[in-house]
Amino acid sequence: MNFLELIEKRYSVRNYSDKPLEQEKLDIILEAGRLAPTAVNEQPQRIFVLKSEEALSKVRSICRYAFNAPVVLLVCYDKNVSWKADKYGDVFDAGEMNATIVTTAMMLQAAELGVGSLWVRGYHTQDIIDKFNLPDNLVPVCMLDLGYAAEESKPSAKHFSRLPLEDTVTEL
Repeated sequence: MNFLELIEKRYSVRNYSDKPLEQEKLDIILEAGRLAPTAVNEQPQRIFVLKSEEALSKVRSICRYAFNAPVVLLVCYDKNVSWKADKYGDVFDAGEMNATIVTTAMMLQAAELGVGSLWVRGYHTQDIIDKFNLPDNLVPVCMLDLGYAAEESKPSAKHFSRLPLEDTVTEL
């Protein structure tokens, strides 16, 4: 399968099977995140692998979008490490962007391995900080549910709705 086919096939899984995610596949997914590009290669991402019953219970108590995935990655960035620019009066911290790039790499690697995923941002940030006792320098960006799609899982109807390229791209 080529890259465009992979992206087209991948969908947000909201119903996971009971099949556990193999450590070998999880390691490959995490390696994809490690290899993902970050601004000035500062690598500010900090990823928490939530797979114990205790950790998953915490997630499920504050976020309804865990959908019983056997593994949830909590993706943060370290604001003490992330690259920052202050030029031309435009202050920019690349931490959130970098964590997003890393998450995308892991999500697509999961799809290549036949592992379902769901990008999650439906939670209150302070709840995550409090439940997982995150230090002040770590900023939660998103969670990535990982696991095998249940047999009855299917893409949402919106998955197949794409704007034409000319509606999203302008050549100047």
